[in-house]
Amino acid sequence: MEFTRYCLFGNLTVTEGWTVYCKAHGGGRRCEYLGCTKSAEGRTDYCIAHGGGPRCSHEGCSRAARGKSGLCIRHGGGKRCQKENCTKSAEGLSGLCISHGGGRRCQALDCTKGAQGSTMFCKAHGGGKRCTILGCTKGAEGSTPFCKGHGGGKRCAFQGGGVCTKSVHGGTNFCVAHGGGKRCAVPECTKSARGRTDYCVRHGGGKR
Repeated sequence: MEFTRYCLFGNLTVTEGWTVYCKAHGGGRRCEYLGCTKSAEGRTDYCIAHGGGPRCSHEGCSRAARGKSGLCIRHGGGKRCQKENCTKSAEGLSGLCISHGGGRRCQALDCTKGAQGSTMFCKAHGGGKRCTILGCTKGAEGSTPFCKGHGGGKRCAFQGGGVCTKSVHGGTNFCVAHGGGKRCAVPECTKSARGRTDYCVRHGGGKR
């Protein structure tokens, strides 16, 4: 008769392999990358960050596949947000993306934004990766080690890219000057909306 063995940390998680701990507490095989203590994924010898486990099946993508989809999060893999018309990935056990309240929240007083990375705070309160330029405390953008002001994040794709060096805005591929970000909601107005409002400065947007 077989018995289910649970992690000695007492969290009712099943142990890995012949160890007395679950994967999160050091059980099972470890990643063979020098200095890494994470668990090896599947039948590979490495953790997800170091190439272990199944990879995304999207052409040219080497990121880790999520769930049974065969795709990474960026290409539609893993759980999606349950909010109507939202296609972002769900975070944690909530079934919602970070924008709609999923995942860990910032621990700063009265802040409801999502915590960044492995930190306990949102980007505005010092969480996540920071810009590596000496003396800069702003958050790093995207997969770059710099903030927007120091060249981090995506750049404007005006005329195919390489012409404008400003950062993109919103979910677009352009800077504000070249049509990126939110536009003013007044018909036929092409100026950018200010702050959290739906209007440009001329039509009442921004701080008053």
